[in-house]
Amino acid sequence: MDSTLNLTDKLETQLSKDIISALVLCSKTAFEAEYKIFLIGGVVRDLILNRKIADIDVTVEGDALKFCHILADKKHCKILQVQNDLKTVKACFKNNVIIDFASTRQEFYPRRGHLPVVVRIGCTLEEDVYRRDFTINALAISLNENNYGDVIDYTGGVKDIENKKLRVLHDNSFNEDPSRIIRALKFAARLNFHRDEHTKELQRKYLTTQMHDDISWSRIKSELKQTFSLNIPRAYDMFLANDTYKLIYGEKPDIKGLEIKTLVDKYSPDYTWLVYLGTVLSNQKIIEAFCFTRAEKKIFTDKEFLLNNNKLNLHSSNYEIYKFFEKRSVESVMIYYLLTKRKEPLIYLEKLMKIRVELNGDDLKNMGILEGKKIGAMLDEILKKKLTGKIITKADEERFVKQQIK
Repeated sequence: MDSTLNLTDKLETQLSKDIISALVLCSKTAFEAEYKIFLIGGVVRDLILNRKIADIDVTVEGDALKFCHILADKKHCKILQVQNDLKTVKACFKNNVIIDFASTRQEFYPRRGHLPVVVRIGCTLEEDVYRRDFTINALAISLNENNYGDVIDYTGGVKDIENKKLRVLHDNSFNEDPSRIIRALKFAARLNFHRDEHTKELQRKYLTTQMHDDISWSRIKSELKQTFSLNIPRAYDMFLANDTYKLIYGEKPDIKGLEIKTLVDKYSPDYTWLVYLGTVLSNQKIIEAFCFTRAEKKIFTDKEFLLNNNKLNLHSSNYEIYKFFEKRSVESVMIYYLLTKRKEPLIYLEKLMKIRVELNGDDLKNMGILEGKKIGAMLDEILKKKLTGKIITKADEERFVKQQIK
């Protein structure tokens, strides 16, 4: 264990005065109530790396709920949310600082890849950290008065951070929770780290020898969403290169992450992560297992439609291209382009996608066109003209209609 590193200076320079004030209140209360408390996980890693701190997580050696009730009784904070089975608490301090408190605990996995079961609350910090994913996330900083700011490192996480290395804590890590394979990808991309050779070998063995049908697809989906929403090309390239795509029974396309990022940056889809995932995932069984929302699932339905019903050719008009893509999600059009490299989806995205007829059926009725079929036909004619650039404004549309009526 590395006990020589003290990050008091980093705490004071990288955290706001309000956060420091809240942590000092926690520290004093812990001393008075005879608790041991620690900053834990990502906040410690990011302090060492001089990265922006997003969330403050404190672990309590013992019962975090009881500790937070002491804080609340002293009017230091207000309890916002409690998870009784895990003894975790979300609390808001007077200066609006929100801290997540967790009890130290031990867990085991009754089913591979599903949520763990807690077997003990209030274990030692050392027992607690060994349930975590990677050594770089198993670090703690003492908030106790006798060694405030000391880094507690039972697993060699400080050295792994220095070497930009991702290392699992034990050989059964991926068997317990396969979503850690995606998490490794996320941290590698976000932090520019790499997996150590043993972790690579454990992943390779899992992907080639384990039957992973019965896993928590919701957890896999969550990690994929977080990873690909980063919009980092390296994450996608590694996803293919290290065979991570096999975890979701995906297919390996000849696409580079930079190609996807270029499209995403240019057309700003609502579901960035699904543009990446959609180029790989086509297994209908897994698509169903992911329990996508209606909007998310439509992207895959649209993708299959575009791939299986293509009637376009080199001589297709702008109108034909528009009609083929108009009811499809922009994400599916992007995926279709990436998989086929055809020019038509780019024509649609670049020139046609935002073109709209401004007149509506009521406008045409007011202009004297009353029959439904004729209204539809006229709107279609206006669209054709707009797609060729012969009509641009709403006034142009009105003039065109009046000419046709005459």
